[in-house]
Amino acid sequence: MRRRLLVIVIGLVAGLVAALGLPLAVAGADQASQELFISRADDTARFADVAEAALSTGRTRRLTADLLRYDELYDTPVMVVNSDGQVVASSREGMSPEQEGVRVPLLRGLAGRPPQRPHVLWPWDERPYVVVEPVVRDGRVLGAAVTITPTDRAREEVAARLAVLALGGLVALLVVALAVAVPVVRWVLRPVHELDEAAHAVGSGRHAAHVSDRTGPPELRRLAASFNAMADGVAAAVLKQRAFVAQASHQLRNPLTALRLRVENAESTVLDPHGREELRLALEEADRLGESVDALLQLARAEAAHEPPGPIDVAAAVRRRALAWRTAYDSSATPLTVDVPEGLTVTGVPDLLDHALDALLDNALKFGQGRPVEVTARRLGEEVRVVVRDGGPGLTGDELARAGDRFWRSPRHQNVPGTGLGLAITRTLAERSGGSMTLSAARPHGLEVILTLPVSGAPSDTSAPPPRAAPAGTS
Repeated sequence: MRRRLLVIVIGLVAGLVAALGLPLAVAGADQASQELFISRADDTARFADVAEAALSTGRTRRLTADLLRYDELYDTPVMVVNSDGQVVASSREGMSPEQEGVRVPLLRGLAGRPPQRPHVLWPWDERPYVVVEPVVRDGRVLGAAVTITPTDRAREEVAARLAVLALGGLVALLVVALAVAVPVVRWVLRPVHELDEAAHAVGSGRHAAHVSDRTGPPELRRLAASFNAMADGVAAAVLKQRAFVAQASHQLRNPLTALRLRVENAESTVLDPHGREELRLALEEADRLGESVDALLQLARAEAAHEPPGPIDVAAAVRRRALAWRTAYDSSATPLTVDVPEGLTVTGVPDLLDHALDALLDNALKFGQGRPVEVTARRLGEEVRVVVRDGGPGLTGDELARAGDRFWRSPRHQNVPGTGLGLAITRTLAERSGGSMTLSAARPHGLEVILTLPVSGAPSDTSAPPPRAAPAGTS
């Protein structure tokens, strides 16, 4: 945008310089033309006076000598013709009224009309300056004196004037561009760039982004103030929403736990088999509700987390979670392979890889239909990609576009236990760590989930906390 605005401003300034410079150039060329014309008109008039006696008496020797001396001095051919257009004296041999550019002004001179300036001198116009002065005696035209002036020297002077004007205009354009246009454009666009960066920050989840409302034009200062007010409103609304979800989830846990205990206690008082079955189903629904409440609380904590990202040893985290899930995979006869080299350290929020691997390994176990699951990690430039790939049926293109949304589950998996929040929490934690999560179809079939995280420059911490008794979401 700055480049386009600079082009527009400099174009306008260049147009203004051209509008001022062109009249000066025309005036300079016109002045040079007028000076040359006046000089040659005076000389031609003097030759016309001398030629009057020569045409009356027929003695042209003195006249010819004057013409030769003038031609030698000024390099300007001169000739005198009679009323019939015949050359009676000339400074060079072969001069004729039929020469280029001579006939029309000669006819005007033989008609008794005074000389006119031929044309404006421009560097690219090589036509000579032809000035014709009629020779008149007692009101009768006896002939005409003709000077044919080369314009090379005059055109060089005009070209030099134009070059000086062009150089001055270029210098003025550069001075205006550097001293006025660039600072003004920078002053105008600085708030726009700040607003653009702040808008991207708000779009990426940093709702507290602000811009300065003390620089730039008044209109942009008002826009910056309005943007800050909007950002504050968005940040307050998001904060209230997260606080509500966290508080509601926390408050629901106690009554939900009490409700489950009461249902369990009521089981001993029910003797009817049908009633016992209903109680069992009620306990299952309570467990499902408990999982949803726990997932909501975990999502709220992930969104409101204030812990700064730190170094995470990828190999240690993957080994730790693979060991925790080994029993569940062995019991379902699902092969689980891990290929993670040592020395990979990423930057992430605490428990990022633990939660992400729990969610991804849980999904691969539930939806992979017992086919092999692979966990790999590789460094690519300044990023580390952790990939969990299964060989199950995978997801369709429309399902891949929606996977990771909150509470979304494929219609084919509605009967499989789950809350639909695992991938959403993983994506939130990855983005808070400066990374991303993408889902794609594996080849030849299956689902591939890629966690992309920034490489950490800190030394890896190989110490691992004690493994959990069981991964989240498993019994």
